[in-house]
Amino acid sequence: MDSAIKKIKGVFFEETTITLGTGHTKKTQHVKNYCRAEQLDDELVQVTYLGNEGQPTGIVIKMSYDEFMSKYTFEPDYKVKTKEERETDKHIALAKKHRSRREFNSAEWEYNSALKIDPDSIRANFGVGTLYMEMGQVDKAKNVFQKLSRIEAIFEEENKHIFNEFGIELRKANMVEEALANYMKAIEISPGDENLYFNVARLYYDAKDWANALKWIEKSISTNPHSREAKQFESLIRKEMLEQDGARARREDGGDLSRKQASARGSSEMPDAPPRPLSKD
Repeated sequence: MDSAIKKIKGVFFEETTITLGTGHTKKTQHVKNYCRAEQLDDELVQVTYLGNEGQPTGIVIKMSYDEFMSKYTFEPDYKVKTKEERETDKHIALAKKHRSRREFNSAEWEYNSALKIDPDSIRANFGVGTLYMEMGQVDKAKNVFQKLSRIEAIFEEENKHIFNEFGIELRKANMVEEALANYMKAIEISPGDENLYFNVARLYYDAKDWANALKWIEKSISTNPHSREAKQFESLIRKEMLEQDGARARREDGGDLSRKQASARGSSEMPDAPPRPLSKD
């Protein structure tokens, strides 16, 4: 085997599935086990397992190259989380669990606990903001979303998955200008995401700005010509435009008819006075 081609060194992970609970509470969870791997020769790889803090656990094994490649995936962006980051993750996870049970007050407490550790946490801010929307506390949600829109980290590539969700929540909160600004920033970073163009079109559609709605849905279709949802939305927008044009034409025709009728009434309402009958002597 060619050792120049096969050269393994770095951090890798093996994804496993574990089962928690029993009976109706039984559920599965995916877990990543990280290790530092180094190829020893053409056939053998040494694997040193890492703990939560990125330190070696003391467990070291050796396996064949083929077995290693079938189980492990390279992790180029491996980063050891700090104690504060792990605590933040823990509170957010608990908040999600409470939220799934509709235990909103407990969920709010956990999100706020995470924010005390990291006030700029994207996931904690977004989580508590959407929680307030779910609770019907729109004003509180707006305050959180305004704060979140000022955190530049939300527009980093690693938070790309939040772009659309954040814009949707802003629209639901009737924060149209903020939603549009969010989408514009997101498009600068991810111009190939057709969903961003779709949601801009939706903003303009809600505002009954059919021309701009059509412009942006066409961009969405141009980015992904196979999107059935975008094509259906385009048809709906064009239908609204036709109805608007038809209503305008009817108003204009009605106006012309009214003017003609008024003109006609004007000539009949002021007839020449009939001749007076001659008085009899």
